[in-house]
Amino acid sequence: MSRAAVKEAEALAERLALLSNPLRLLMVCYLLKREMYALELLERLGTTKGNISQHLKELLAHRLIQSRREGNRIYYGIRDENLRELFRCLKTLYCRSLEVE
Repeated sequence: MSRAAVKEAEALAERLALLSNPLRLLMVCYLLKREMYALELLERLGTTKGNISQHLKELLAHRLIQSRREGNRIYYGIRDENLRELFRCLKTLYCRSLEVE
């Protein structure tokens, strides 16, 4: 196996592990629909502000999402467009009932 193939597999495994957390998975589902700021995610997910912040930092650090400032709000959205295709496939195959508002 080539070194490039191993590196690619490691990067994919790291991203999939990141998405294995249910809260981060739901955050990405919401952000696939539209950009949101942290308070919107907090209201929808019913967790703490610190928890939302921690998960957003992880997703930002791994370049799955991006942020932009508008006034005093920071909006988060999908950076990695491959996530859209991945989630479309996952939803079709495994979680047909997963609908986020």
